[in-house]
Amino acid sequence: MTGRDRILAALEHREADRVPRYIWVDGGLATQRVVERFGSYDAFLDHLDVDMFQAFPDNPAIVDIAAWGEEHPADARGPGLSQGALSLDEALEAPVTDPNREAIYAPIGAAIEHHQQAKGRAIFVQTHGCFETANGLIGMDNQLLEMALRPERVRELYRKQLAWTQVYIDNCLALGADVIHVSDDLGQNGRMLFSPQTFREVVAPVMAEEAAYVRERSPHLSLHSCGYFDDVIGDLADMGFDCMHPFQESAGMDLVSVKQRFGDRVTIYGGLDVRSTLPSGDRDLIRADVERIMPACKQGGGFILCTGHTVHSDCALDDVLFAYELADALGRY
Repeated sequence: MTGRDRILAALEHREADRVPRYIWVDGGLATQRVVERFGSYDAFLDHLDVDMFQAFPDNPAIVDIAAWGEEHPADARGPGLSQGALSLDEALEAPVTDPNREAIYAPIGAAIEHHQQAKGRAIFVQTHGCFETANGLIGMDNQLLEMALRPERVRELYRKQLAWTQVYIDNCLALGADVIHVSDDLGQNGRMLFSPQTFREVVAPVMAEEAAYVRERSPHLSLHSCGYFDDVIGDLADMGFDCMHPFQESAGMDLVSVKQRFGDRVTIYGGLDVRSTLPSGDRDLIRADVERIMPACKQGGGFILCTGHTVHSDCALDDVLFAYELADALGRY
């Protein structure tokens, strides 16, 4: 059974030979340590026997901020504007980039060729979400204010972004991506960044349009959202998100509860806490966490073991390997 087979089984809520797995590692010192130990990052993934690969585009900016600055030289900020520097009205006016630029898809195509075709892994492709993308244009504080004052204009910006993203989605699926993975951080510690009502009134209408666009073209759709978003899991499942990452328990989520309530509709992609458990250096704590999560979440499929976010240098590599070795032993069906 290939890794891709295991991932598709999990997404279809079927039990394979074992729980499929993946890992996110920070590109800094943590990755350097991995390479020093294994010779290459690819050898590390082979050692863990991961079943998928998360592919990222190259320079996928939707709005051409630099071009806008050049077209408005009288503006006090001038050219070379940074991310988050535009007002909502400016972001709506600014020109968009070409979503068909070949360079965007070069790393995705390379990942499909190597990880899917040569290694037999499933490919998840990082994709723009409406709220998170708008933060990069107008800043989070400004966006939250505009969501309260001018929600219709905010949705207009979301739809401008979505038009670009739809072309990107089509191109990724044409390349052979298995799963569109929308990144749209909705939460913070213990609560969402805005109320569930605001989510349903402002964000959800366009988010649902993006979800519907994907599900008309592909059988599965995944969401990445950091922080707490338990209040809207049902809303997201109704939209068509049948896989979600990472359900951070350190931010107030409860993996076992999510499995009990949504296990027949949502594939859990996550499980290993990188904020408190893995950095603790406490093998007993790591063991207890894996022993709690794995038996509860693996039943009936619908579980992809992964870290709750990127492994940073505060996590000892030996402890990470210990967690994955234990998960492998407990993840057999």
